[in-house]
Amino acid sequence: MHSNLFLRTISAVVLAPLVLGSIWFGKFFYEIYSIPLYTILLATFGVGLAWEWSIMFDKKVTSNTVIMALFACLVAFLTEGNPGFALWLSLLGLTIVYWKTDGRLAFSLGTLYICLPILSLGYIYYVNEGISREIVLWLFFVVWATDIGGYVVGKTVKGPKLAPKISAKKTWSGLAGAILFAMLVAYGFALYLKAYNYLLPESTVTFNQLVFVLVSSAGILAIVSQIGDFFESYIKRRLNLKDSSNLIPGHGGLFDRVDGLLFASVVTALIICYFNDGGVLF
Repeated sequence: MHSNLFLRTISAVVLAPLVLGSIWFGKFFYEIYSIPLYTILLATFGVGLAWEWSIMFDKKVTSNTVIMALFACLVAFLTEGNPGFALWLSLLGLTIVYWKTDGRLAFSLGTLYICLPILSLGYIYYVNEGISREIVLWLFFVVWATDIGGYVVGKTVKGPKLAPKISAKKTWSGLAGAILFAMLVAYGFALYLKAYNYLLPESTVTFNQLVFVLVSSAGILAIVSQIGDFFESYIKRRLNLKDSSNLIPGHGGLFDRVDGLLFASVVTALIICYFNDGGVLF
């Protein structure tokens, strides 16, 4: 127990700064050194997920792994310039993998399961130079707060199970805690944006409107994130797996850590597109 907690802590201490640093300094490195640091993070993320998907389904790396990883990298690097084209690439990747596997639909859909979140995270980050970096950070913090809130409140309050046939540990109280924590973090993030003058004088968005958008969206994303968690749990149950892999010491695999983010990132990108016709959120 203590050994696993130590491994989880060490992994988090090592990985979190790498992820947050790539998000925060990504544009700086791109503008000064022409190094697309954030894009490299997304591409690496995609390769890891493609490898893990193959291990989950086939217990080995195959040519399909390479194809999925290749399309994940292409989507990561092409999203900034043409997200529409990157979407078509995702669909092309799905078609090729489906053909290569002789119609294994469940395995082939992993291409979209990997590429669409990468496309979404890239789109959110590059859609606007002024604030999109902060929106990506907000998204990560909301998803992390959802996981923490669900775990802490669920463990403390317990109560009826949410979906015991899919995940034996999830409770309704945990879901409530996940939503509450996510909304509190979103409110804190709104205060941060206000403190650092992200609401410019010429902006038509008031602080109250900012709070409403971020907090209400966080509540929605907390639910979406939990759905993503359940989806991955369902896949593992069907494949008779405890973890998606042992890639991250103490945490399991990449899918185990980002299952909620995969769903939440896509919904966030769709919200931005819907309210701004593909433009910026604020």
